[in-house]
Amino acid sequence: MSSTTEAARGPHYADAAPTAAGGGEAQHYGHGRKRRNGVQQIRQEERRRSSGLVWALVILCTVLAIGVIVTGATVFAVYLHYKPKTPYLLVSDSRLERLVYDQSGTIRDLQLALTVLAENSNSKTDATFSRVNLAVGFRGAEVALLRAGTFAVPRRSFLPLRYQVVSVGRQLSPQGMEAMAGALRESVVPLDLFGKARTTWKVGIFASLQFWTRISCRFLFNYPGNGTAMPIDCRSKSP
Repeated sequence: MSSTTEAARGPHYADAAPTAAGGGEAQHYGHGRKRRNGVQQIRQEERRRSSGLVWALVILCTVLAIGVIVTGATVFAVYLHYKPKTPYLLVSDSRLERLVYDQSGTIRDLQLALTVLAENSNSKTDATFSRVNLAVGFRGAEVALLRAGTFAVPRRSFLPLRYQVVSVGRQLSPQGMEAMAGALRESVVPLDLFGKARTTWKVGIFASLQFWTRISCRFLFNYPGNGTAMPIDCRSKSP
């Protein structure tokens, strides 16, 4: 009875052990496959996010490039249409009318007639001149200051600034005294004109341009004589 029972149980336990082991291996394999599937899903999501970010950057760069091209084309078209030119100052006439100088190195009386033109060569816009500050000098010494208030110059036009310069009692340095004595002996008196002005003009409705225009010239006057200056192209320049 016992042997029969053990024989019956023997095959049962022998079959049961492999079945249990096989079942364990099946469960372990199924768990590993789920883990790999999860990793693959995470990687796919990361790839989607990366590709989405790349496409967003590509679109952004494309939009920026188009904006730069459109802006450049617009500015170029406006430039071709308006052809902006910087307004400037030009000396059209100058004459040394009187010069009284003594041996003590003092300019007792200096009278100079000077005409400066404020020119606007733009064909489509008016220009404004402001902060006009000029000076007449002799060998580094300022003899007189010339100024003007804010004024406008119409397109393709000019406005004359006529100065009647009078300077008295200007003491020269030893170097200036020596230069003045030599100039009077040679009947050629050098006088310098220098200074700057602020220019403003518009280019359509897009921008208002502002530049400093600077002038620096040396005139050689026939004096004693008729006081006229030797021909010179004296106009201001903008950086």
